[in-house]
Amino acid sequence: MRFHACEDAAMRDVTSTGPAPSRRLVTAGALGAVVAALSGCGIRLEDDAPHVPLVPTRSPIDGEDALLRLLAALQSAALAPVDPKVTISALLAPLHGRQATVLHDALRQRGVPEGELPAATPSPTSSASGSPSPSAAVSPSPSVPVAPAPLATVEGTIVAAGKGCEAAEAELRPTLLAVLAQAHAALGLATPTGTASTVAPSASPSAAAAWSTPAVLAPVITAVRTASYFLEIAAARSDVAVRKVWTAHLAELHSLTAELVEAAGDAAPAPELGLPLPHPVTTPAASATLATEAMATLLGAFGAALPMLSAADADAATVFATVPSWLGTVAALAQRHGIPLSAFPGLA
Repeated sequence: MRFHACEDAAMRDVTSTGPAPSRRLVTAGALGAVVAALSGCGIRLEDDAPHVPLVPTRSPIDGEDALLRLLAALQSAALAPVDPKVTISALLAPLHGRQATVLHDALRQRGVPEGELPAATPSPTSSASGSPSPSAAVSPSPSVPVAPAPLATVEGTIVAAGKGCEAAEAELRPTLLAVLAQAHAALGLATPTGTASTVAPSASPSAAAAWSTPAVLAPVITAVRTASYFLEIAAARSDVAVRKVWTAHLAELHSLTAELVEAAGDAAPAPELGLPLPHPVTTPAASATLATEAMATLLGAFGAALPMLSAADADAATVFATVPSWLGTVAALAQRHGIPLSAFPGLA
């Protein structure tokens, strides 16, 4: 009897001299033999064939593409050279390193493979020779001086990378908002008090953005008003030079209050007429202490409100369009009053 070549190949006995393999390996080997035999006989496996159980698949997590872009931006910022023109620049690399580590671990815990996470590369740098090639950006020639990218470029890249992060799961949103707020704060600190920070127009918040649950803003409004009241007392009882600086800080808080009240609409609480001082304020030192305490309390209150602010999926886009800038304003003012800028303002 004559056999076709493919049938002869499929029926040929194969012996093994090694140890007995596991059941999983046997199953995988059998599947491979069947595929090979079918291919040899000219049978083509269709692209839309049923899923093979032994080949695992993974569905992307919510907002995965945006989270990967943000992680890449944080990794680059952690390696960015210090901008000698901005004092705050030297403090930022460790903050970005911690942010990148936390986000990296959060993605891994949610099943994103290590191989799909971005590799750390330095932030873009500026040079007189124009835009360098990718390899030159990572490993510049020692003989060619490369200027560090301006702080506004590094932090602005992080702000821009936040686009799309509103699609992330609710549990991650407070952390993401704090990360973006830190970038906004750094931009504010790189700008003299009383002038506009360098933020792309597309990233600027809109106070008129609609909130489906505007009542969640009420605790934040109360906290900002309380801090403003105590800072006014502290400024009034300080010398002229300090009072001038703190008056500019008050202007930022008043502007923030106006945006929050506009966003909250009818849900905005009525202002309190007066508050008891936490301690006597009769000296410049006591005034400085009151100002620092007021900003620390406000920063903590804003951070505590982040889970509630970002809980509603319907408000996610509005939250990410407004809250990072609001919290960034608070974190920058807190830094000016002696509270160091952290990787996650209001949270840690």
